[in-house]
Amino acid sequence: MRLIAHRGFASESPENTIAAVRSAAEHADAVEFDVRRCGSGELVVIHDETIDRVTGGLGTVAESSLADLKTHTVLESGERIPTLAEMLTVVPDDVEVNLEMKAPGIAADVLEALNGVENRVVATSFLRQEIRTMRDLDPTQPTGLLVSRRLESPVTTAVELNCDVIGANYWRCLGTRLVPRAKAVGLEVHAWTIERPLTAALLGLRGVDCVSADRRLSLR
Repeated sequence: MRLIAHRGFASESPENTIAAVRSAAEHADAVEFDVRRCGSGELVVIHDETIDRVTGGLGTVAESSLADLKTHTVLESGERIPTLAEMLTVVPDDVEVNLEMKAPGIAADVLEALNGVENRVVATSFLRQEIRTMRDLDPTQPTGLLVSRRLESPVTTAVELNCDVIGANYWRCLGTRLVPRAKAVGLEVHAWTIERPLTAALLGLRGVDCVSADRRLSLR
């Protein structure tokens, strides 16, 4: 089983920052971060639609220019909101990237940003159209469907989208038939977000391939 550093181990470092991902890469098999488009067109790494929670500022990412975003620091750490290009340069080649597309209409530009990246990158999203667009543009790019609570047929949907990965809340992986159904059709299964090694062990017995956590965990 592999460990994914959720937002760069968000409980240990300022989430979705270069410092967080650089540190997490030393302790995880994969790093996960979120991507949106800002008001001046660049792809930036931030989870929320607004900057309020992580910077103390006000406004939406989609209406803020990159220059404006760079005037803020993340969770009073001194770290700035990075661009996707900046983030990709700090991940060691042997560490996997799980990149979540948080907003519609960014798949093509994400794919362009990944050109020349040596890491295995799985482009994931709850937004089915973003996965579909990426698959249409490059069928070789690994993609992953993230399963919302409302999605009733997650494995069928992932197969229809020709995904490589399916990601779901850990309770859904433990309490439903999602994992065996996914494994039966060759999908890699990722479970989020866990806090205890015991939960990881149970998920491993279930057949989950990767677990996501906000802090370092020993899975061995």
